[in-house]
Amino acid sequence: MKEQHQHRLTMLTILLIYLVILTGTVLHFDVLQFPQMTVRSMLDGSYADAVERYLSEHLGFHDTLFRIKSETDLFIGEKMIQGVYITDDMLLEKLYSEELPAPETLAEPVNRYFEENGTPTFLLLVPSASGIYEGSLPANAVNAAQQQLIKETYAATETGVRCVDASHILSSLRNDYIYYRTDSHWTSFGAYSVYQNAIQKMGFTPVPYQRLVITHLSTEFRGDLYARTLYSEVKPDMLDCYAYERGSSVTSVTAYYADGTVQDRGNTLYDTSALETEDKYRFYLGAPCQKLVIRTNVENGKTLLLYKDDFADCMVPFLMQHFSEICIIDLMQTDPVPLEQAEDKYTQTLFLCSMKNWEMLFGA
Repeated sequence: MKEQHQHRLTMLTILLIYLVILTGTVLHFDVLQFPQMTVRSMLDGSYADAVERYLSEHLGFHDTLFRIKSETDLFIGEKMIQGVYITDDMLLEKLYSEELPAPETLAEPVNRYFEENGTPTFLLLVPSASGIYEGSLPANAVNAAQQQLIKETYAATETGVRCVDASHILSSLRNDYIYYRTDSHWTSFGAYSVYQNAIQKMGFTPVPYQRLVITHLSTEFRGDLYARTLYSEVKPDMLDCYAYERGSSVTSVTAYYADGTVQDRGNTLYDTSALETEDKYRFYLGAPCQKLVIRTNVENGKTLLLYKDDFADCMVPFLMQHFSEICIIDLMQTDPVPLEQAEDKYTQTLFLCSMKNWEMLFGA
């Protein structure tokens, strides 16, 4: 432990030297405010924490400071920044392995919903990229057995709940562009690949890939993992929009927010203004809200109740080809999560969530 704190202090020293080189000036600190070192504070790590806070608060270029610190960590052999592993090709989020919830606990919300409603119910848990690309992680990296936990959770669901094995599908396509390099989400192609299997389980024929028109919205997308690390050596991502020109069209989109506000979003799913922001992924469904109701010109009497996190956002354009209405409940925007009763008018229910968020929501 003592060696770890001394290592951090060494990093801070190197960081200060880098700052002097970059700015070409000597940095002047307020001696009275600069953290004072004691033997205890050095040994228990509190001194290193205090110095880092001081540097962050008193230097006027936080991003530059953080980027230099990250590069310093890599220079001295660290392979992880802010819980993100740095590899040659992509940034991969650390999956913590301590105190994993029981599969029965994770399956319970879906089981309870199915028992109370009897609606045809489907469960789709999406593994993190770290689980699919585990072989790319640094040696001795900590990585929870997420795919195994998904398998065990599926096994704990009630007979009648249909589960979609996204892990198997994505693992078989690991050499394709199924996850972003700088963001924790899957790509539109990753979502489409799993959609093909899911929609067949739900009784529909998937839209053929060759009939989709793909538009490249951005070739400079840097996502949430980049924001956590500011590591720019990994190639930026491409953000795509898939359209089925012979398919359904949206007739109305209505958003319901936690404060009771209702917003008419017209007849489009997409928020093109998001492409001019750092949060480009918001393009797919716009600003988060508790409930989003999408109506289409499909006239087959089929309706869907979708409980989701934002992994579902880029799959919704595919799902809307098969339903006259989709009611989306954002699990990350509701507290408590409303799983008690389904509205009678919805003919099917799909739970689509990243395993990371599902554990956070229902693992306690």
